[in-house]
Amino acid sequence: MRPALSLLSLSLAEAVLGAINWDIFEHGVVESFKWSRAFPDDGSDPGGFHVNCKTEGTFHAKMYKLSDLWEDPPSGLSPWHDAIEDFLGHRDYIGSWDGVDHKGQDREIVVMEYVDVPDPVKHWIEEQQLDERDTPNSPKWLFAVFEKPKQEGQKILSTVAPKPTAVSGEHDTAKAAAIPDKDKILVFPAGSIYENLPLWVSKGSRCERDLSNLTNYKPQAIDHSILAWPVDHTKPQRDLGRRDMKFTIEAMSVIESEDGKRSRLMWERLHRAVKRNDRRNQKEERLRARKEMEQGRDPDGWKEQDEWREKDEL
Repeated sequence: MRPALSLLSLSLAEAVLGAINWDIFEHGVVESFKWSRAFPDDGSDPGGFHVNCKTEGTFHAKMYKLSDLWEDPPSGLSPWHDAIEDFLGHRDYIGSWDGVDHKGQDREIVVMEYVDVPDPVKHWIEEQQLDERDTPNSPKWLFAVFEKPKQEGQKILSTVAPKPTAVSGEHDTAKAAAIPDKDKILVFPAGSIYENLPLWVSKGSRCERDLSNLTNYKPQAIDHSILAWPVDHTKPQRDLGRRDMKFTIEAMSVIESEDGKRSRLMWERLHRAVKRNDRRNQKEERLRARKEMEQGRDPDGWKEQDEWREKDEL
């Protein structure tokens, strides 16, 4: 029995270590990154919450560094060099996976075939593109859609608006509508994906309606909320000239359990009691100090005078 338990413990330890993104400790995280994993990494439910439904999906992509922009495909992105630099210049770098900032030319971007992007994500991108203002750090600059070169040596100089959908309406141009999805790519820093994670796995899931409502998508579990996280992402084998990687997203709809509610209310009451006690102590300290000032007393001064008086008497 003990060997079996030891193997189980070892497997769990390996799983936990495998889930850690060690780049966080080596390179740091961008200041703007607000997300954190809101559910355990061992497959269990969030403490104090009941999971209505859970779903996940795995996606294939390519991961590049900014230093690859000058290289020719497949190891580089030279046809889109100018367009990608322009796109990234519209907002502060939002980070890679877990908000990691590799800094400089080591900063990472993800490239996907647009045909592989889930429809709800496409719709979300199209909604952001309806904002024609050139506002810095706007959500419209989280993702960029580019056309593929039609011939060798062609340079892509700008993004294209995604084709119109029932969600985005008839805002797009005829040219964009004529470009099929198979002839487009999606480019984004991995940190952008945290803004709409539930949409990547919502379609066809048992909780499609819940996951489609991003107003309930939260960085931490609360009653009737949506949680999501990239539970796994691989690294490309750059030493072999490869850029392929894949990532898995898990999302769930949760409600607070009765036990969870009782525990939360207990801690909230305890927190309020501690805060009240702190405020009372601070108030008493201020009143004491004010009273001493009004009486012209200096406790340290009186103590010093008493010590000198005792020495004189000796």
